[in-house]
Amino acid sequence: MPVGLFYIAVLAVALLLLGSLLGVGLWRSMGVVAANFTLGYGSLALINYLAPQLGFSVPVNAVTLLAGGCLGLPGTALAAALQFVA
Repeated sequence: MPVGLFYIAVLAVALLLLGSLLGVGLWRSMGVVAANFTLGYGSLALINYLAPQLGFSVPVNAVTLLAGGCLGLPGTALAAALQFVA
């Protein structure tokens, strides 16, 4: 199992446990995690698809996948903003 996939699985389980501890139901918590992953990965793919028009791209590695996958759109925005700083 790749290390990045392991980190994603651990963070997904941590988010599910946190959601269940806060009183959110298991299915609703799973839905929130799935929605964040979908939005994060989709926005990362969209940024890289539009890279020629935007003038920059976000590298797809374990850090950007975890940020986009766990935080959703804000994680992808953070990874894109770090491209301007670096």
